[in-house]
Amino acid sequence: MIIIRSYTSADLQSVVDLFTQTVHRISSAYYSPEEIEAWAPSKPNMDEWAERLSQSRVIVYEAEQQICGFGSINPETNTLELLYTHCDYQNQGIGSAIIDDLEQIALEYGCTELFLTTSATAWPFYQKRGYAYYKSEKKLYGDYSFDCQVLRKYLPVFPEIRRTNREWDIESSRKLLESGEYGFLSMCAVNGYGYGIPISYAVSGDSIYFHCAVAGYKLENIKQNNRVSFCVVGSTQVLPEQFSTKYESVLVFGRMVWDLSEEERFKALDLLVLKYCPGLAEVSKPYIEKSFNRTNILRLDIEHISGKSRR
Repeated sequence: MIIIRSYTSADLQSVVDLFTQTVHRISSAYYSPEEIEAWAPSKPNMDEWAERLSQSRVIVYEAEQQICGFGSINPETNTLELLYTHCDYQNQGIGSAIIDDLEQIALEYGCTELFLTTSATAWPFYQKRGYAYYKSEKKLYGDYSFDCQVLRKYLPVFPEIRRTNREWDIESSRKLLESGEYGFLSMCAVNGYGYGIPISYAVSGDSIYFHCAVAGYKLENIKQNNRVSFCVVGSTQVLPEQFSTKYESVLVFGRMVWDLSEEERFKALDLLVLKYCPGLAEVSKPYIEKSFNRTNILRLDIEHISGKSRR
């Protein structure tokens, strides 16, 4: 029988033994015996472990009355602190099951992103789970300094479509996003109100580019809160006799970036010309160069996309 449950003080010895054995067994390909001993002492300080675990939300994965994995988060710092699977139970989905529950707990606390510090041993696992590089740092264990990576993941806090029979597949949603003539950019304004504007755009991969002035209300809002949404509406047709409407739309959530390099800004302007002025790329170059210093480019990095249609 498999159970994922909250940690209790009675689990202390099992959790610490799991951690110590696993680090010693699976990390030898990356670290020396001396480094491993500094990281996970063969004779751990149980009082320190008890104090550490008492300050976090900890869950354990139990199979046949044996703890096979455990993990912990600190919701106050948006940090996933520990995640270990017993060395005899690797590659069985236990780590993924634990991290799913930890992310759900984080959402319940209102966290919208999670950070973690990882060694070379676990980095590939976290990357597959959607955690991306944030920065590098050194961590000291005893007399040894470890090169670690801090990873970050934005949690999926986006609303689900209530009428699932109207939900559009991702391919159709992306096609509409790429071909739409304009969309509505919505953001949180500095005065506390919502602020939405119609705006032209160009799509490149998982990013959307917009052009604007180098200063203005839009930039003020984005610099205060760069989380935005963007909506594109395709063809519509009112059906009076049915008291309804045929429609298609796509909604994107993401984070806006405004301090782009000159190279990326030129690339974005070329994309906008290609979309709205096809065949005029060469003619546009002098115009772009002349107005370049008066033009800013915003990039929306897509975190979530959904489409709806009634046909």
